[in-house]
Amino acid sequence: MQLMLAMGRRFRSRIDGDTVDPSQAALLYTLKCRGAMRLGDIADAMQLDASTVSRHVQQLGDRGFIKREPDPVDGRARIIALSPAGATSLNKSFDQRRAFITAALAEWDDSERDRLRHDLTRLTASLGATS
Repeated sequence: MQLMLAMGRRFRSRIDGDTVDPSQAALLYTLKCRGAMRLGDIADAMQLDASTVSRHVQQLGDRGFIKREPDPVDGRARIIALSPAGATSLNKSFDQRRAFITAALAEWDDSERDRLRHDLTRLTASLGATS
């Protein structure tokens, strides 16, 4: 368990050059995958408190990484969508983390990397089956 927590902390930590913190990147990724949606729907999708999502939406909006438009069904609500600048920032974040992991695995041979990929895929599937 300690290993999983340590890995999670390391993957959630900032990397030099990050334009958004990892929790904000997760919100941008949610919008990329699921499309535009209301704040409450983002909170539900991410399994987070609406106040946390609201704070991230405000910060991302201030930086131009999301767009907010009136909800056509309920004009009082807002629909939140990924902006082109947000997509660029998200891609940069993914590229940086990919490079970070590539460097960490540089001394691993192909069979070790394949075994890790297999085991992580299996673990992810098992964790998904239990939720």
